[in-house]
Amino acid sequence: MLASFLSVSTTFVGVLSWLIRQQYRRVQQRNSARRRIQSYQSSSLSPISKPDPLDHSMYWYPVAFSHEITCDKRRPFGFHLLNESLCLYRTKDGQVVCVLDQCPHRSAPLSLGRITKAGNLECVYHGWQYGADGRCVHIPSVSKDSNMASLVSARTRPIHEQYGFIWVWPGKSERAHMDLIPHRLFADVQNANHKLLLTSENSCYLNIPYELMIDNALDIAHVDFIHDGTIGNRSQASCIRSEALTPSPYNLLNIESVSFKVERYERPLPLSSTALSHVHFIPPCFVRLDHYGHKAGRLFVQIFIVLPSAQQKMRLMMQFYSNFANYKWIEYIPGYDYFSERLNNKIVNEDMLLLNGIHRNIAEMGAKALGVMVSADGPIKVFRQYHSRALTKFETIYKYAQKQT
Repeated sequence: MLASFLSVSTTFVGVLSWLIRQQYRRVQQRNSARRRIQSYQSSSLSPISKPDPLDHSMYWYPVAFSHEITCDKRRPFGFHLLNESLCLYRTKDGQVVCVLDQCPHRSAPLSLGRITKAGNLECVYHGWQYGADGRCVHIPSVSKDSNMASLVSARTRPIHEQYGFIWVWPGKSERAHMDLIPHRLFADVQNANHKLLLTSENSCYLNIPYELMIDNALDIAHVDFIHDGTIGNRSQASCIRSEALTPSPYNLLNIESVSFKVERYERPLPLSSTALSHVHFIPPCFVRLDHYGHKAGRLFVQIFIVLPSAQQKMRLMMQFYSNFANYKWIEYIPGYDYFSERLNNKIVNEDMLLLNGIHRNIAEMGAKALGVMVSADGPIKVFRQYHSRALTKFETIYKYAQKQT
């Protein structure tokens, strides 16, 4: 009996130790990735001129978390941005490369290929290999004496790595400059002398227009109803008023940025709840919510990145920070990632049940995106005005769809 107990105990301790080591390894990889900076070598010392804020191709987009693109991965990371198919991979020396997901030979998706031991991107179709600058370095089906490979190049896109993200510039390369990255959006929460803890970081792919998710992220009033029992409480719903903050703290990042002070009135709040939030929309795809607690100094920050992948398709990336209960050891607990991701997925699924219905009513029944508006809807109204101006000027935010029409 004792021997059986000791055997079970030994197995339990062994499994627990393995789980702790795995979680520790994941946390260390994420922390290391967040510290990485791969600067884009701009063609000029300063931006040529401020891009048109309504032109969605003239922005840096954080398309992936840094820890998603590792040197030991043998497969590229395929994704869509503004209707364009792209893929990312990390070379042997740790540099990230972004190429058009299209082999110059027969247009095969390069994202289906693999990364060789030398760090080249190999096409799955005929084995053509491409270096970090996009140039073809090997064609197996031609003579070794041929210079054919030197005449072929895969198209690359400007890359910058910082704040734990891989940033891609989809527009004209000569307009890309690292000063145009929204540094202020992340720098203050990540360089706060460790007073703010990154409590959660997740992403998901959704089949809805990106503007519907931005509407949702800017909407404080829906939380107590759609998320009743998770992060909301229907019984505590009350009057919500929004007041524009002029100028927005993020106007220096983008003149089209808008910010609102959102207050909840007449609400029987417990001391731990928040009654005041600052809601920010920073074009083209960022929503930041700063929630201030009743207890002095308490701050909970939510950053949503709503990537316009293609028409009716998007990727949602989320980072949450807090300066309370910010015990670093919590993220080392086995299962922390699993339960954090599960909670975030549950909340997103609650939103999607609603947003799919809204999308159907707009697309199939001709319903209006904005109906009767109240004070709480102020941030959504201003975002929709920005979005309407962008569509009026460029017809579509998806530049490649625009070229085809």
